Amino acid sequence: MNRDTLLSVYDRLTGLVQKLPGGLQKPILQELMPIRQLFLEQRPARIMMAGRSALTAEQFLASLGAKGLEAGECDNGWRTLHVHGLGGIQVLDGREDASDELVKPGLERFAPDLVLFFWDSEMDEAGWRRGMVRVSLTSGPVIGLAGDRGAFRLQAGFAAEGSLSQRVVRVLNVSDPMCDEAICAALPLPAQLDFARITGARRAQAHIAGSLLKSFSAVCGVIGVQPIPLADMPILTTIQTLMVGMIIHTTGRPFSLRLVVEFIGALGFNVGAGLVLREGARALVRVVPIWGNAVSGFVAGAGTYAIGKAAIAYFIEGTPIQETRRIFKRLLPARLTKAKPPELPPG
Repeated sequence: MNRDTLLSVYDRLTGLVQKLPGGLQKPILQELMPIRQLFLEQRPARIMMAGRSALTAEQFLASLGAKGLEAGECDNGWRTLHVHGLGGIQVLDGREDASDELVKPGLERFAPDLVLFFWDSEMDEAGWRRGMVRVSLTSGPVIGLAGDRGAFRLQAGFAAEGSLSQRVVRVLNVSDPMCDEAICAALPLPAQLDFARITGARRAQAHIAGSLLKSFSAVCGVIGVQPIPLADMPILTTIQTLMVGMIIHTTGRPFSLRLVVEFIGALGFNVGAGLVLREGARALVRVVPIWGNAVSGFVAGAGTYAIGKAAIAYFIEGTPIQETRRIFKRLLPARLTKAKPPELPPG
């Protein structure tokens, strides 16, 4: 799934939303914004390292789970580290041994998305002050990283820095297994996907996929309220298929339409069964028009939500397909089929 394909589908979705009543367009377009920021404005994260650490950027990222990192081009001190097929991360080394001749041009070229401030017991007062001066040249969030028993001292040091301390979002042990998720969460949306894919941060991937799920469920819910021909099953099925494909893409796995179709089929969901339930909800419109439309929209939104949660469980969290199927049926507003679904290979 390349950017051109995503852009084409996004344009179709926004075109569809623009056919809805005027009062519904703005909130739905707002729900679609995370999709644009995460996937269409996707770019490498820009991270500045500051303070003192014996770890190289490659070693630190490897400790977070990054494998197969390759060094790419350097642009005014910003070095690109990338993993083929997954994305890249740009790093500016602003630690105490780096010269101002390298750091200042880098900060003029790009503003860091995030500053990682490393601290160890050998950092003296002069080193701390140099680090604080460099952090003060930036304006983004800061995460502090220290070794064993050093986090408290680092937290105290930040607290003494006045207004600068307000930019500190977390202080963590450098070996904390939650570092990758905390760093990813502090990045702007366009920079999160590359970082989550490269480090394999499952919680971060699940958070990104959750943003997709929220957006697509809202869109399908609103479409479900509309009368024929706008709210037909092919449109809903296409949106749901795209959602699962994007969730797979979030993990770094290549997108395959066949894989999506097999997964949805393994849940016990098929277009024919979905159409029966969809038309049953529509039938209520003829009896109780207002509530019938509400139920119809609920069915579309809830069905999309159930599919998305199941996809996150299977492709990101590694849940076995049998348990994934139970999650799906538990979230579904009604059972769509009684047929025994096929088995899938392990995710």
